[in-house]
Amino acid sequence: MTRIKTTPIASLIIAGLSAASLTGLAAAQDSGFYISGGLNSTTSEQGLTRNTGTNLPTDAATGPANGPSLSTQDQDTGVSLFVGAGYRHDLPNDYFVSVEAFYADESAETLNINNVLVSEVELTESYGVDFRGGLEVTDRFAVYGLLGATNYNFDSNLSYTFAPPTEFVEQDEWALVYGAGVELTLNDRFSTFGEVRLSNDIEFDTPRDRGGVVSDNELDLTVIRSGIRFNF
Repeated sequence: MTRIKTTPIASLIIAGLSAASLTGLAAAQDSGFYISGGLNSTTSEQGLTRNTGTNLPTDAATGPANGPSLSTQDQDTGVSLFVGAGYRHDLPNDYFVSVEAFYADESAETLNINNVLVSEVELTESYGVDFRGGLEVTDRFAVYGLLGATNYNFDSNLSYTFAPPTEFVEQDEWALVYGAGVELTLNDRFSTFGEVRLSNDIEFDTPRDRGGVVSDNELDLTVIRSGIRFNF
């Protein structure tokens, strides 16, 4: 399933990118503040592990209860918007570093059915800070790596296939983000970029299953981010 949220902001971003691409070529960026915006394509993969053989309490070392367990997965991709603001500093020999804070309106939803247990997770928003280090390969083209921390906000709903929903939890989790990207300078003000961002094994609390068992939930998130930057 893929969902796209469209707003007037999206139209402005597309129009700005089109206009910038027609302005011709110019020198590479200089140190300074910038703002960015564009599209987030976030793929959320939810893993759900639940004991199916006993109702003994969860053991921290062995996982959900001490008996047979079943793991299932579900995946969904949601497309939405993000905005950011940061500062870039140029270094000798065409290297550069930057720091950026951002906010993204997320939309991925997963529905994971494990035996009779149903776990729904809806990713609603994310925000965080990124640190980038890169190299200007040419006057127009640059590559970079990124490392940061992101807070993911989501709603989780636990129910059973034979009964109405029983639990609803709103929560958020901080996670390490790493990835890489490329940037193309369009002129002295505008550049366009694309990057891949990864967060793995995000564990979060879930409501208690019947019989005292706590199911283990975790998320793996892959974000493909593209957009434009405006340099002041």
